[in-house]
Amino acid sequence: MEPLLTIAEDLERRDERAAEALLEVERLQAEVDGLRAEAGTAAAFLRELPAARAALDVEERAAAEERERTAEALRAAEDALARVQERGSESARLEAARAAQHARDAVEDAKLRVARAETERARLEHEGAERGADAERLERRGAELAAHPRLEHDVAAPATGLHGLLDWAARARGELLVSHAALATERDKIVREATELVASVLGEPLVATGAAGVRQRLERALGDH
Repeated sequence: MEPLLTIAEDLERRDERAAEALLEVERLQAEVDGLRAEAGTAAAFLRELPAARAALDVEERAAAEERERTAEALRAAEDALARVQERGSESARLEAARAAQHARDAVEDAKLRVARAETERARLEHEGAERGADAERLERRGAELAAHPRLEHDVAAPATGLHGLLDWAARARGELLVSHAALATERDKIVREATELVASVLGEPLVATGAAGVRQRLERALGDH
């Protein structure tokens, strides 16, 4: 009886260790995947930031030029309106008034365009600063994960920068997939051993996903004999 219970106890300990190791690997996988996703988002934004700034420079210049052009056109339209109001016909005055109103509308549109460009500039620079801070935070977190015992000996530490971090995350993810598969295989083997042990005593297989409770079940079964 005692050897069987000792074997069952050993199976339970092995299964518990394997289960804990699996949970640890799965937590690491989740962290690495999250880090990879965040780093990818930040890297994509920072990669496109120079082009976005250049396009915004063009838009800001065009908006400023339009504002100046429409302001000049408004001054001309208001001068024309003033002249026809003194000695122009009714139809000429109406036409000049409409032209002046159109010029005012154009000035307002130009001001709105300038304001939109300024708002976009503020948003872009704010997000750029946030992504830059994200990059530093993610690199620090990557260094912490790289020092984890399950990774530090099998995956070289990430190089500086987000691209180095992304490369490391891809390699770490692959290593964790291998570790997870090995641990899952180990647990399957332990469950098979537990099933065979229970079947040798009870004549029926153990239906379980782990070895927990095997010793207690055998103790009850052996006690009944």
